[in-house]
Amino acid sequence: MIPRRQVLAGMAAAFLPSPPPPEETQGARALKITGVETFAVKNPPPTRGGKTWVFLKLLTDRGPVGYGEVDMQGIPFGARAVETLVKDLVEAAVVGSNPYRIERLYEKLYGLHYGRTSEFTKMGVISAIEMACWDIVGKDVGRPVYELLGGAVRDRLRTYSYLYPSTDDGPAALWKDPAACAERAKAYKDLGFTAVKFDPIMSTSTPVEQRQFVPYQESPKALETAAAVTKAAREAVGNDCDLLIGTHGQLTAAGAIRLAKRLEPWDPLWFEEPIPPENMTELARVAKATSIPICAGERLQTKYEFARLIELGAAAIFNFDLGGVGGVLEAKKIAALAEASYLQISPHVYDGPIVAAASIQIAACCPNFLILETIDTMGGIHAELLKEPIEWKKGYITPSTRPGLGYELDEAAARRHAV
Repeated sequence: MIPRRQVLAGMAAAFLPSPPPPEETQGARALKITGVETFAVKNPPPTRGGKTWVFLKLLTDRGPVGYGEVDMQGIPFGARAVETLVKDLVEAAVVGSNPYRIERLYEKLYGLHYGRTSEFTKMGVISAIEMACWDIVGKDVGRPVYELLGGAVRDRLRTYSYLYPSTDDGPAALWKDPAACAERAKAYKDLGFTAVKFDPIMSTSTPVEQRQFVPYQESPKALETAAAVTKAAREAVGNDCDLLIGTHGQLTAAGAIRLAKRLEPWDPLWFEEPIPPENMTELARVAKATSIPICAGERLQTKYEFARLIELGAAAIFNFDLGGVGGVLEAKKIAALAEASYLQISPHVYDGPIVAAASIQIAACCPNFLILETIDTMGGIHAELLKEPIEWKKGYITPSTRPGLGYELDEAAARRHAV
């Protein structure tokens, strides 16, 4: 006879849930990340989009691989050093993880070693890993990432580019020359762009030794030149093309207000990061003092920082960078925060082509998307580094319908341009 205690225990066990399977057996396809390869790429002159790029490829135990890219803007270390950091983090904390469990993996990496704070290097590496996981998942189920985030809300994406000279020279001299800037603005409009960006105070009369310390006040001559450049560009493109003022956080709040008042007659679409990103209260003061919408966020890393921008009313447009903001899902969360406050998003893409690929996914599925940054028409090395280039035509990008991020890194091309 079976003891009564054993019978009761068996009956109880029948009604208890089974213990969960180990993490590596969970997920739609029970994939497991097994390793990583990295590619440190040197961008040849004129180095539009940055001097170096770092790409990674996450490997899995059953086939699909995923590509990601670190936003190198603001990272004070070389590409080879960043490669080492990527490999170290993946081997220590990512290998063995299920790439479907993106939210869990992000939280693990963001909080690793009591580190729930943000900075460029850490967030750049995490972002590259996160977007590679999305690439894997999309390929595994045969769908582009935007279809896994609610589906596309538009079939084409409006784009803008910085104004660059027709030569391989740097753009700073162009941006302070009214006639030359107007000529190039007209050329970009004729290509099909409906918006162009320039920084009319990047190269100014302010001595270099003073410009090393930001924020600062610009001289009356520099402000006059900025107004003249903006006026010339507006007259060249008319009202068929938006002007984006792309400052780089050079000014004090008072200095930014002085500049904004001179530029308001030419109705720019935005005034980008007019002061350094540390002091959002001062940025809010600029926003309240001008009719030009403030664009900010390319040097912010988390949803918590963007929530602060919203709380203060400091920006109307968020230009976060998917290679530094935590990746695809964090960008989607930030876009949702913005949407609830009737703010718009414009992903920052002064990077290589994989950040561009991830940005296309977000732009396609977010209702409050405004416009996407490109490097000219995404030709040159940006096209060379992809097996299938990004399709740009008459000012718009058509999102790829291929699975994952939609664009594969050409590893042979990456090795040809290795740092």
